Amino acid sequence: MTDHGLTLEALTELIETTEQPVILLEGRRAMPVDDYESARLVAELLASRFPNARFRSGNATGSDEAFSKGIVAVDPARLQVIAPYKTHRLKARFSGAAYEYPDALSADQIRKMIDKTISASPKSASLMKLLGQKGSLAAKADYLLRDTMKVIGFSPAFPKATAALFFVDPADPMAGGTGHTIRVCQHAGVPIAFQNRWKQWIQ
Repeated sequence: MTDHGLTLEALTELIETTEQPVILLEGRRAMPVDDYESARLVAELLASRFPNARFRSGNATGSDEAFSKGIVAVDPARLQVIAPYKTHRLKARFSGAAYEYPDALSADQIRKMIDKTISASPKSASLMKLLGQKGSLAAKADYLLRDTMKVIGFSPAFPKATAALFFVDPADPMAGGTGHTIRVCQHAGVPIAFQNRWKQWIQ
C-alpha cells in the first residue's frame, strides 16, 4: 500500500494556514473491530487538536461511522455528513451534525460534479447518464456524484476539502467508491493519508 506522505505535522500546518479547513474522513464499509476503534480514536484526536476544523464524511456503516463517532465525541456541530438521499440511514444519524444531499446542487453544479466524476473515473461516463433515474445502476451514479461532492464542495458552508483520511483495502486501495473518492482528491490536489499513515498518529 502506497504511503502518501501526509504527516501529522504537514496536516497541522495545512489546517493552521487554511481559513475554513475541512478534513474528509471515510473509507470501506468492511472494517475489522480494531481498525474501527483506531478510526474513531484518530478522529477524536483531530477534532480535539484542530478546534477550527470541520470534518466531513458519508453516512455509511464501517469507516464513515467510526470516524464520525470520534468527531461527535468532541463536537457534533463540526461534523458534516453528505448522504446520497434524505432518507438514507435515518436511524443511524448523529444529533447536532449537519446533513446535506445531492439535491442541494444547482443544475450548473450537477454538470460540474458530473464532469469531475468522469474525469476521476472515466469508466463511469455511461453510468453517469443514468443519474436521477431509478434502478440499481442509477443508484450507483447517485453515490458516485455524492462522493465527488464530498471532495469538491458546493457552498460556503460545505467548501472544498482541505485534506482527507481514508481506510482502504491494502490489497486494492483504489477499489469501488472509496477509490473513486481518492482519485477525485488526487485530481483536486487534496492531500491524503491511508491507515498505514494515520494509525501512527495514535500510537
